[in-house]
Amino acid sequence: MDPRAKAGLAESLRTATAPALVRSAFALPSEQRTAIQNALNQSFSAEIRVRFETAPDLISGIELATDGQKLAWTIADYLASLEKGISELLKAQPKAEAGPEAKSERQPEAPELQAKRQ
Repeated sequence: MDPRAKAGLAESLRTATAPALVRSAFALPSEQRTAIQNALNQSFSAEIRVRFETAPDLISGIELATDGQKLAWTIADYLASLEKGISELLKAQPKAEAGPEAKSERQPEAPELQAKRQ
């Protein structure tokens, strides 16, 4: 996360009147909830209030939302990002030079196929 985005999220987390919402595709065990809470507190140097919610539509993902700001990771987002990166790489590749066109010649059928058609 770039410093500017992190600062904006930190300000939203510190000044929000409602707890931040952490949504995940499946229910998080209490150990993971505690680990997330501690990581948020350490990352943003504040006591962040958090509410956890299950959202099956995230498909193996997790998101943090507060006061109009959102930080999310899902497999769908990751795959979309990967696809975009590959597409950009392919566009940057020099196009193959057009060579002589390959002639399409029809190959004779195998004898067993000829026998089946008769």
